[in-house]
Amino acid sequence: MKPTIVLVPGMWHGGWAWDRVAALLEADGHPCVPVTFPGRGRAPGDETFAGHCAHLTRVLADVPGDVVLVGHSYGGAVLTEAGDAPGVRAMVFVSAFCLEPGESVASVNDAQAGSEAGVDDIREVGDHLVIDPDTARAAFYHDCDPADAARAAERLTPEHVSTRTTVVSRAAWRAVPSHFVVCTADRACTPDVQRKLASRTGSWSELAASHSPMLSMPAALAGAITGFAKEATA
Repeated sequence: MKPTIVLVPGMWHGGWAWDRVAALLEADGHPCVPVTFPGRGRAPGDETFAGHCAHLTRVLADVPGDVVLVGHSYGGAVLTEAGDAPGVRAMVFVSAFCLEPGESVASVNDAQAGSEAGVDDIREVGDHLVIDPDTARAAFYHDCDPADAARAAERLTPEHVSTRTTVVSRAAWRAVPSHFVVCTADRACTPDVQRKLASRTGSWSELAASHSPMLSMPAALAGAITGFAKEATA
């Protein structure tokens, strides 16, 4: 039986972001579990970074057999903290924050100029971070079909401030075989930043995609995931 693929979204997104990739993976025989983290307008529960890590731990505990864990963008920080759960055989970081202990999404993404979804592009509203639809379309979806980009931007929900600023205490990718998918046309997490993060995993590939290859290049991304899943679980 092929491993189950657990799909973790980026900031402001839900499991819906993975719909196209999940359909392709399931057609290839991989059961899929798209994750939606607690958050305003998404799901009840603890919406902080710690709450998201605890949520992922609970999800993984309910998945039988081998798991390949895939994280997009912010989801990589959650994988870094909580990804080495029992049963996880491999992890794939998709333009994701593969962090060292003491780093956060903010500390890495804001350390180098060029991001169009950095600290100056996000609004802080109380305890939440909001990204405006026009900013999201330009930063996340510029190579997507315009209708897809508009629909995705409309579905984004506020994220708790801690998701961006909490530093990780562990590096689960050191204990689990991991692969990094660099998106070379990314405007949210620059390719230079991604390549530095990718060098930590020792295994990486590149897609000529924006920050959202799950929408713009789902078949290519699914192929990258299944290719590494086969290699890591052989």
